[in-house]
Amino acid sequence: MATNRVLGLLLIGLGAVLLLAATTNIGGEVVVGFIGVAFLVAYATTRTYGFLIPGGILTGLGTGLVLESLGVRGDIVALGLGLGFVAIAVVDQLVSPGRPGWWWPFIPGGVLLLASAGSVTGLPHLGRYLVPGLLILAGAALLLRRGDDDDPDAGSPELTQQDAGRAPDPPPPPPPPR
Repeated sequence: MATNRVLGLLLIGLGAVLLLAATTNIGGEVVVGFIGVAFLVAYATTRTYGFLIPGGILTGLGTGLVLESLGVRGDIVALGLGLGFVAIAVVDQLVSPGRPGWWWPFIPGGVLLLASAGSVTGLPHLGRYLVPGLLILAGAALLLRRGDDDDPDAGSPELTQQDAGRAPDPPPPPPPPR
C-alpha cells in the first residue's frame, strides 16, 4: 500500500509540474530536476541503490539547468551534474557505509567539477593549474603514504597453515560431448 501511495504522489507531482510548465515560462529544466527528485524519493522509501544513481544525476543536472535559465554564468550545468554524481557517493556512504564500489561516482563527478571550476569561479585559467596541482598532490600522497609497499607479499592473501601444505585444486572437468 505504501508503494501505491508514493507512486500516486509522484504522478500527481509530475502532472502538476508539467501543467505548470505548460502554463508559465517554466521550462523542461524543472521537469528534469523533478524526475530526479522522484527517483530520490523512491530511493528514500525503498533504499534501492538503483534509484539513487538516476536521482543524483538528474537532480544535479536539473539544478544546473535551472540555474543556467536564471542567468548564472559559467559551466553551471556541468557543475550541477558533477555535484549530482558526488552526491551519489556521499548519500550512499551516509546510508550504507562500507558498500563495495561506493567511490565510483567521484570519478565522473570530479572530472565535471574540475572542468567547470574555471568558468564558474570566474578564473578561466584555474583548470590549467588546478588539475596538474591535484595530480602532483595525489602522487606525493601515494609516495609519502606509510605502508608495506616494499614487501613483495603485501597485498597478496595470506596462507594459513592448513592451506600451505595442501595441493592446489584440480581444474574443472571438460564439458560433456554433444
